[in-house]
Amino acid sequence: MKKLAALAVLVLAGCQAQPHYPIQTAPRPLARVEGQPLPQEQQAQGAAPAPAEHAARRLPNYAGTAGPLTRAGIGRYMDGMENDLRRILKGTPVARPGDALSLNLRNDMLFEKGGGFSDDGRDLLHAVASVLRHYDRTAVQVNGYADTRGTPDQSLRTSQKRADAVAGALRAGGVAGARIQATGFGQTHLKFATGPDKAEPRNRRIEIKILPHPG
Repeated sequence: MKKLAALAVLVLAGCQAQPHYPIQTAPRPLARVEGQPLPQEQQAQGAAPAPAEHAARRLPNYAGTAGPLTRAGIGRYMDGMENDLRRILKGTPVARPGDALSLNLRNDMLFEKGGGFSDDGRDLLHAVASVLRHYDRTAVQVNGYADTRGTPDQSLRTSQKRADAVAGALRAGGVAGARIQATGFGQTHLKFATGPDKAEPRNRRIEIKILPHPG
């Protein structure tokens, strides 16, 4: 009897450790780079096929939305979203200032040197969009920041362009555009203080702030 009881405890513990939803591997959507055909077009033109991308991030198989949000339920709602983001975005900083959530994403992880999204950047934003679609009672602020290289005006334009690109990727991933606001802040709000004309990768970043929007 003691052995049977111990076995039952182990089985129950294993069940509790599983996620509360099934997991699916989501395909990464193809993105056109200006001046280059998509892989299907390359093959039609007789060109060599593009190399296979690495496996996409494993995403929750959400069934619909997380439901309505009341002011009394904000804490639990954002707890669920935080847990999902931390589980999916392993290695990506997820902060919890009050009832909001904040993702700090370095530009050199999101973008290639030419300005387009990297494979990892597209993969990450696809995952973020899937969570935002489920937790749809939230507003999303996409804030772009730069380091002190170049003039303030140049930095402002670049940070706005990149914030717009990230917001566009989230919209393409199914997040309602009315929920998203994109703002470039240029050289203001440096994460690490430097002098003028200093390259600092940690200051070149996108911060996605997610705010509860009960209704």
